[in-house]
Amino acid sequence: MQPAWGGPSTPGAPPAPAPFGPPNPNPYAQQPQPGPYGAYPPPGQPFGAPPHSMPPAGAPGGKRTAVIIGAAVAVLLAAGGGVWALAGSGGSSDRPQAHHSASPAPKESTGADSGGTAGPRDGGDDPNDGRRDGEAKVLVNQNGPQVERAGSAEPGVWVFGDYVVKTVQEKVIAYSTSDGKEKWTIALPKRVCAAPANVTDDGKVVVAYDSGEKDSCGNYAMLDLKEGKKGWDKPIPKSGGFAESFIGLDMALSGNAVGAAWFGGSGMVRVSDGEPIPTPGLESGCSVDGFAGGKAMLRSWQCVSDSTSHIEKLDTSTGKPVWTYDGRKGLMTKKIYSTEPAVVSLLSEDKKSGGVIALKDGKERSVIDLGKESYAPTCGMSIMGHDLGGCQGVAATDSTLYLPTGGENSYSEGNEIHAFDLDSGKRKWASKKTKPELMPIRAEGDKVFAYQRPSYDKPGVVVSIGPDGEPKTVLQAPQATLQAENRFFGAKYLYEGDRLVIATTRLSGSSSEGGEEKMLLVLGKG
Repeated sequence: MQPAWGGPSTPGAPPAPAPFGPPNPNPYAQQPQPGPYGAYPPPGQPFGAPPHSMPPAGAPGGKRTAVIIGAAVAVLLAAGGGVWALAGSGGSSDRPQAHHSASPAPKESTGADSGGTAGPRDGGDDPNDGRRDGEAKVLVNQNGPQVERAGSAEPGVWVFGDYVVKTVQEKVIAYSTSDGKEKWTIALPKRVCAAPANVTDDGKVVVAYDSGEKDSCGNYAMLDLKEGKKGWDKPIPKSGGFAESFIGLDMALSGNAVGAAWFGGSGMVRVSDGEPIPTPGLESGCSVDGFAGGKAMLRSWQCVSDSTSHIEKLDTSTGKPVWTYDGRKGLMTKKIYSTEPAVVSLLSEDKKSGGVIALKDGKERSVIDLGKESYAPTCGMSIMGHDLGGCQGVAATDSTLYLPTGGENSYSEGNEIHAFDLDSGKRKWASKKTKPELMPIRAEGDKVFAYQRPSYDKPGVVVSIGPDGEPKTVLQAPQATLQAENRFFGAKYLYEGDRLVIATTRLSGSSSEGGEEKMLLVLGKG
């Protein structure tokens, strides 16, 4: 029998009775206080559409959606009476993991226009001129093109060998980190509208592009990043759902499989040839929440009859479930922070209860005890809520989950990163409070790597943090890139092979602060 979960009642009313004692106080529910980047919605406003507020002048990252978890809504831990809290929603991911291989052979550029001449000099003087001791080298520095639609999504970026590959409207362009130059371009019939975070071990990826109908993301194309060529190109197979369209499509890749969910449908195909992979059928009244990829492929689904999400690990060859977690009554999957180990954020339909759990073989490994603290993974918005793996600012190893604290003043006052034991759910250690704030971007061994955002006058930095809690600099952005770091309308951050990649996820269609809007910035040692 599943233990009951309690939660706070309507804001302003006394707490609802709970079997193990009263819930944690909820100060934010009484008086919503959006932070500098926007935060959780006030009572009555749906999650997934948080209020936007502009960051302070010069603040990093453009329009960022920070989803505060912890103090915002608390419920009782099912066993032991401890307190835990709701997890991020709203629609930036588990840490995107690029697969490394030998550098692909250079190819001649097809002359795509990505906002200026290729290489570090794109858009201005070479930022490596006058580089100071200890500063990183600028490997790629690319401005964004002008776009017809303000807020145009640019969903894909991957690191493969010596290349950083970026989607740019209807093109996919590879830039070499050895000389900053464009090496090849793959042209697609229309704009890339969805892309997974991962590529296969041999450098293949599947993207979706517009079908020509309004807001319909209806075609797949396989891209070989090693060769710089397009492979198969097919319409996305429909799954027969009611009023099915490809609006709001989001994708995930694991092994030789790509899973996608959209308004009214979902499905998996093989990366190698685009052929469908059968997935378990659902009863009438049930639908797929979405997929999350990486080391494993997880699929979440729910039925309207009980508003409870079920999570499956799927075999990427056969589509059959390896295990199934049947969920907690009335709680739905909002985000999947990691697929292997499986760490999932759950939330009730009324947004009043939820939490973060770790799973193993379809059973609850632990409930993460977040206590009274607020946590703020950075999640991009997904139109239909299918982008389950779309959070940054959260990282995990087999034994540890890392979450950043956050709140109203986290940019100005700084924050901490907390490490949680995935077997017990208890906090193991906390980093030293650091300002500007820290964002986890990769975890390995007993350390987490984090990006410390730039301040008004100092560029960003990548730090490593271990159990002693002391941030140690591993890559210092040069002073010359301070403005570039701040000229992303929306950004994705990767730290791969001692290279920091900052790539736009969305172009505003206008210049920023009198300069060109940035599309891609890659920093490394050298």
